Amino acid sequence: MKDYKILFTGSVCSGKTTAIRSLSDIETLDTDAQASDVTVRRKKNTTIAMDYGVLDLTKEARVHLYGTPGQERFRFMWEMLACEFAHDAIGMVLMVDNTRKDPFRDIRFYAKEFSDYLQKRRLIIAVTHADVEANPDYQSYLKAIKNLGIMTTVMFIDARDPRAVLGIVEELISAVERDINWDQVCERLLDNNGFSLDFYKPLYEETLLDAAMNKRGVLGAIHLGDQQEVLCSNIDDKSTKSLMCNLDRLSSAISDKASFLGAVNNIVIAGANVDTLSVFNDQNQSLCLRSDKDISLPVLKQQASDLLQWSIENDYLA
Repeated sequence: MKDYKILFTGSVCSGKTTAIRSLSDIETLDTDAQASDVTVRRKKNTTIAMDYGVLDLTKEARVHLYGTPGQERFRFMWEMLACEFAHDAIGMVLMVDNTRKDPFRDIRFYAKEFSDYLQKRRLIIAVTHADVEANPDYQSYLKAIKNLGIMTTVMFIDARDPRAVLGIVEELISAVERDINWDQVCERLLDNNGFSLDFYKPLYEETLLDAAMNKRGVLGAIHLGDQQEVLCSNIDDKSTKSLMCNLDRLSSAISDKASFLGAVNNIVIAGANVDTLSVFNDQNQSLCLRSDKDISLPVLKQQASDLLQWSIENDYLA
């Protein structure tokens, strides 16, 4: 029996779990848990360890399908999958959600995170949810990956459709397995797994502010937009609110006036006997946090980074 492996990765809601389920001949192993942070606005559950399925191609060949969790706080599972379970994978599929505010940023992020892994493996970029958001289009992706210097194939797919996802597997394996009847495999998958036309419906149930308040040690938060306007806040004290907004302006001013320092993405004011005040920037938004003095700054920074990295467009957060 010839065993091949493919590793699926990508952001939350990009379709990793759905893609593996649409192909697997066995009941897929997935380790979903109720989302407890900003991702709850996009889906009720999020993968916390990995997805796993198996696709039989012939009596002598099969594919093991592994999927990583999307959130950066589960990076340790990325390393475990890349170094252990799927260390000998034939290729990696980067799932990209076209409704994200900057899908090209996701490509840059994952290409960097898995740069060593991709040195010896083929990469395919699979763009999903183009039925919800048509732009960026195919040509935009080709231009973007050319500018990034990434050698890859771009495919627009519906992760719910076994025919579309099977096309990725065929792209990766047909060069080494020439005797597979792909039409026959496709027909079997459609008979067994079907094709659900349920439309992708994001669940905007929790603001970034609500998600921040679920984090350990956070006592209050302010979410600022790209013009440093207050999108939402639960800090009522005017002086504290004003100070935190001024900290955000200060980070921008330092970045502009002292360019040799690079972009200043966060400023933290901490004292032994007072609450910690901090500002974290990410492209066109900022998160200001008032937190307990006992929470460590590395933990606070990681929490803010998680929230901002996976947050969606400001229009949905107001």
